[in-house]
Amino acid sequence: MSDESREKDKKSNIIKAMGLAVGLPSSILGVFALIYMLSKKGYISEVTGLVIILVIIIYTFTLMIRYAIKKQD
Repeated sequence: MSDESREKDKKSNIIKAMGLAVGLPSSILGVFALIYMLSKKGYISEVTGLVIILVIIIYTFTLMIRYAIKKQD
């Protein structure tokens, strides 16, 4: 892999991590609204909704960390 290609890949990972970081608050609000409606109608319990929200947040942070670590290589 050439140096030019590595530099481009590093910048791409930074942009991916920044995109996830910027999108996290709106993702949380969107998922919260959906979970709230589903639990209000009785399709899922409140605990299940909370678990879904936490899984999405943890997964997003995991992706951000993965892209940040790739940047350092």
